[in-house]
Amino acid sequence: MKFLKNNKILTIREAVPDDAEEILEVLKKIGGETDNLIIDSNGVPLTVEDERKYLENNLKSVTNKTFIGIVDNKIVATSGINGSSRERVKHNVVLGMSILKEYWNLGIGFYIIQNIIAYCQMSKVIRNITLEVRADNAAAIHLYEKVGFIYVGKFKDKMCVNGKYFDNLIYEKQIL
Repeated sequence: MKFLKNNKILTIREAVPDDAEEILEVLKKIGGETDNLIIDSNGVPLTVEDERKYLENNLKSVTNKTFIGIVDNKIVATSGINGSSRERVKHNVVLGMSILKEYWNLGIGFYIIQNIIAYCQMSKVIRNITLEVRADNAAAIHLYEKVGFIYVGKFKDKMCVNGKYFDNLIYEKQIL
């Protein structure tokens, strides 16, 4: 439980299959609110049943997890890590996060990333967290650097939004 800048309380927990429908709706809304993500107002191309199965599998995995941020009993943020079960690379995960626009700048992103870093440390398996961020997303870049992510590279013209191309920056954090 974390207190936000607007005096509301944020709870972060692992998503369960019963969260599937609400998560898909939140992702549709978020995708329509920002051009910084790979999703748009269509959300992710999964049915509720597909999302339920995905979340069920994540509950059994160490390197694939979905976390949700809840304020006033509604999901306001989704985040997660995705990795591989292959022995040689299972210590690497990719982080993703999205927050409803009305909840930006309240500290939710900071708390979620702290939660994910703590989970990765506790896992005793995960050593490297990577993420991508659109090069012009200054607020997200500031947050990632604040929690210790280091810039390691760039994907040129990674995203195309309304016919305009944007670079994505690659950041990583080692869990020692």
